[in-house]
Amino acid sequence: GVSSPANRPLEGLRVVELGALVAAPFCGMLLGDLGAEVIKIEPPEGDMARAFAPFVEGESAFFMSVNRGKRSVAVDVKDPEALLWVRKIAASADVVIHNYRSGVAERLGLGYADLQSENPGLIYCAVSGFGPSGPMAKRPGIDLIFQAESGMLAITGTPDGPPVKVGTNAADVYAATTAAACINAALVRRGITGLGCQVDVSLRDAFLSLQACWFGSYLATGIQPARVGAGSPFTAPTDVYPTADGYIVLAVVNDKHWRIFCETLGLTDLADDSRFVDNESRVTHVEFLRKIVSDSLAARTTADWLSAFKSAQIPAGEVMEYADVVADEQVQLNQMVIEFQHAGGFAVRTQGVPFWFDGVKADLVVPPPALGQHTIEILREMGCTEEAARRLAER
Repeated sequence: GVSSPANRPLEGLRVVELGALVAAPFCGMLLGDLGAEVIKIEPPEGDMARAFAPFVEGESAFFMSVNRGKRSVAVDVKDPEALLWVRKIAASADVVIHNYRSGVAERLGLGYADLQSENPGLIYCAVSGFGPSGPMAKRPGIDLIFQAESGMLAITGTPDGPPVKVGTNAADVYAATTAAACINAALVRRGITGLGCQVDVSLRDAFLSLQACWFGSYLATGIQPARVGAGSPFTAPTDVYPTADGYIVLAVVNDKHWRIFCETLGLTDLADDSRFVDNESRVTHVEFLRKIVSDSLAARTTADWLSAFKSAQIPAGEVMEYADVVADEQVQLNQMVIEFQHAGGFAVRTQGVPFWFDGVKADLVVPPPALGQHTIEILREMGCTEEAARRLAER
């Protein structure tokens, strides 16, 4: 294989992404973070995400957050001449990923069968809403629908409130991460057999699989898990509690921790209370327990309690807003906020990568692309003449 620095294990591999919004683009970005060359094919008006506010110097922060490390080709695939070149680019890839609606890629001649005949080693990944076949295969969907129809909304929120979505577009991101894992597994197999394969990931299915512990409990008991806010149906006291000046989260997950927790709060008699003698009892009497714990924690500041729980080795944390996260010493040490120079000549800050290889973080130097920034360059690399490349780019 191609020799590469330890922290860029996919160096030398080409990924072609026919993606919009989040699911395919986040997967493409992950593969790029791992060292792959990523070519993003966009329509002339660009990926829809480019229109999402807020904007930095006219570029969407939403778009930039999931498209670093890529080159952008902007052409109209409905133009027969342009489509020929897009097919050529896709057939030259090690990996093709898209999140078109079911049947669209095939209609354009960009399906697995079309490209695999030219490139038997191709790994072709389709991220769809509901799967490659069945009554919902062609149904459009967005993250909120996958959250609703995977059961996630029904278990999220407070007992007396309406169903609530996870704060971020978690279904998109988890499906993208699942797709990246499958693609890397397929690359390992290709290294042995020389053959590629077709990978299909359903957004709804991925988000259902994310709920393994909750869904597994339902399958075992037939009982729908209640909405418990920030609490847990499995352990108590585990929740978010107000302090004298903010909020703290904590988790007491076993009986040994429970005794230490009671001592830390100065409520030693609580440790032997029959209602709280073991975890199952504490979960049963969680409402009463929550009131006792809340009253105790309200007396001191978040910093006081964090210090006390740290000494006692009870898992506890602060409810941080993004400003707190950015300022956090460990976040900075882990290089989780990084800065790029965009092609437009301005600085962009975005999230770093959550992994190391041999103790080294990936060196992310390629900023998110401007729309069509590399169209002519990549068409020329594919053997298109300068004149034809310019004509296609302008058209």
